[in-house]
Amino acid sequence: MARALAASLATVAALLAATACAAQQPAGSVAAPAAGQIQLVDAPAKSAGLTGDGRADTPATASPAVSASAPVSAPVSASAKWVQLSVNKASIGETVTEVRGFTLYTFTKDDTDPPASQCTGDCATRWPPVLIQAGGRVFVDGLENPAVSAIRRPDGTVQVTLAGRPVYRFAGDTVPGEFNGQGVDGAWFAVKPDGTANDALIGTEVAEPAEPDRTATLTAATTADGAVVVDDDGATLYRSDADGTDPAVSRCDDACALLWRPVVATNGSTVKVDGIKQKRVWWMRRSDGTKQVTLDGSPLYRNAADRSTATIIASAAEQGWTAAR
Repeated sequence: MARALAASLATVAALLAATACAAQQPAGSVAAPAAGQIQLVDAPAKSAGLTGDGRADTPATASPAVSASAPVSAPVSASAKWVQLSVNKASIGETVTEVRGFTLYTFTKDDTDPPASQCTGDCATRWPPVLIQAGGRVFVDGLENPAVSAIRRPDGTVQVTLAGRPVYRFAGDTVPGEFNGQGVDGAWFAVKPDGTANDALIGTEVAEPAEPDRTATLTAATTADGAVVVDDDGATLYRSDADGTDPAVSRCDDACALLWRPVVATNGSTVKVDGIKQKRVWWMRRSDGTKQVTLDGSPLYRNAADRSTATIIASAAEQGWTAAR
């Protein structure tokens, strides 16, 4: 159930003014959006029947939007109707990601009292701010007592803040779960769930591979880009170009194994299929003894940070990952 933010968003009061007032502004000024209030929702976006990334959301009962013209690796500059903040366990500790699993960052040179962004122009191209429309909802997934608010940027757009700090993406992160922006210029750090900068550790810890994706059913889901195979959570599954298929061999280890979860049968049982021919599905034995599910001989994986529903990570193809169909 949505709950209004506890504190009034004084920093975005102008955004919440009536539209009639906006009409009286001088030429060239930024018009204030219609009256409304940013809402905080203690649940994933999919619980409200939303898919996509908030910029082109679609009810879950329809075909989710997948934009071929705006791959997820591109800097996000459009204001979203809704935003999701999720907790992700990375090798540098817990981080916060947006709905597609891309790491969010904080900029130590930003003002915090009152909150204000110092990243504009070319900086905002490299570090796209997380923007939301006035009246939009911020879904939180795994954050405890999230202090979510928003500020008005110099260009009039609304940027989401966490614990009073504006949050951003990094254009150099091309696959969900990466944190290539960590420590850049000694001023950019992945943001923790409590809103503070993850600046205690810039290097990468020795980390265990991502936990397997134990799913009971492989389902064919319809998207605007055709049918894809999803797991029990509705997340798109992928094949790796580096893997062998005859026989099936997984070559995803080391850094790869931190970002991609092998799909294995729940409790070692048989995986059911829905909308997929049974003869296409088999399995291979992994080194840890688990049975990884294969499709047409290709081992299947889920991106460890992906929290979206039936949405293709367009930039994954650049890294050798193809959505299973």
